[in-house]
Amino acid sequence: MGPGTILESPFGVTEFLRTAVETDGELHEQRVVYRPDSPFPQTHFHPGQDERFIVEEGVMLFVLDGKEVPVGVGSEIEIPRGTRHKARNAQETETTTVLWQTRPALRTAEFFCTANALGRDTLGQTLLVSEYSDVFRLAGPTAWLVPPLATVARVLGKRLPG
Repeated sequence: MGPGTILESPFGVTEFLRTAVETDGELHEQRVVYRPDSPFPQTHFHPGQDERFIVEEGVMLFVLDGKEVPVGVGSEIEIPRGTRHKARNAQETETTTVLWQTRPALRTAEFFCTANALGRDTLGQTLLVSEYSDVFRLAGPTAWLVPPLATVARVLGKRLPG
């Protein structure tokens, strides 16, 4: 779960560069190569973390509080804690590479590793969002479903991997 960790998902390939362990909790840094025409994640926010994205190759499309913001090569965007957002590769046929920094690190590495291990397990992902609410919270119309579905997951004996 430290530097060099590689995770593959429908969004792309993520490599951890620095985590809370190496930075005394100050920073989680990863490089993500987004697949062409990658899907948007659900709209979300980070209650106690700020994010910075530096586009190294390609074009990312961010949606911040409902407003579309394209960010191209050599540009960066700061997303303050509490800002509702989502992002994806804006290109249909080319990858986009982004350096992604999260401050403070908190449990960001653990969150990504657990999410990756769960894959498309809906109840597991709901439990993840519930248990990692210090680093990630849904902000869209389905956010209200997290507490009751997480309770159902626990009653059914669902546990997070690791």
